[in-house]
Amino acid sequence: MNLPVLSLSNQLALVIGPHAAQAQMLDLAARLAAAGPVRVLDCGNQFNVYPVARAVRRQTAGLSEALGRIRLARAFTCYQVLALLEETPAESTPTLVFDLLATFYDEDVKLPESQRLLRICLSGLRRLAQAAPVIVAARPPKPVVYAERVILLESLRAAASTVWETVDAAAPSAEPPLSLPNSSPSPRSGSRSTPLADGVGE
Repeated sequence: MNLPVLSLSNQLALVIGPHAAQAQMLDLAARLAAAGPVRVLDCGNQFNVYPVARAVRRQTAGLSEALGRIRLARAFTCYQVLALLEETPAESTPTLVFDLLATFYDEDVKLPESQRLLRICLSGLRRLAQAAPVIVAARPPKPVVYAERVILLESLRAAASTVWETVDAAAPSAEPPLSLPNSSPSPRSGSRSTPLADGVGE
């Protein structure tokens, strides 16, 4: 996985790993934000601005400017994931999707419904990837639902143009950096995209 950030073309790329490659995705968000705007769709409540800020500081003195270039939106159900993707315009901004399948693994949503929603989401991701790189992170389902829900991960894998798999690790902070190119919502509507410049000092 020794690809520089800027070499990633307009395509749908997938990163599979424990914790949905959280540490690598946070590092990637920081490196992209240091260079230009980046859009983060957080589907598993994984985005944390503080490690991103630390990583940005290692690359540039303009912390506030870099964080202000990150547009963050969160989704807390698979219906909200679909709503976010439908509302996200295709533009020349790289998109990072954190832990895409987290809510699709929810047993409260029947598998056929999860599959239906995911098919529509994959169409939305392909639409975004026509305009700019889209990097999606996912984890395998937990053992208790693995046999039933692994088909969701395989569908995502089949839709991706490029797939990277990270090594196992005990915790997100232990995973190595990824060297390649992150109001109460209603039940079907995720939080709106917001910049991150506020709340983290230089």
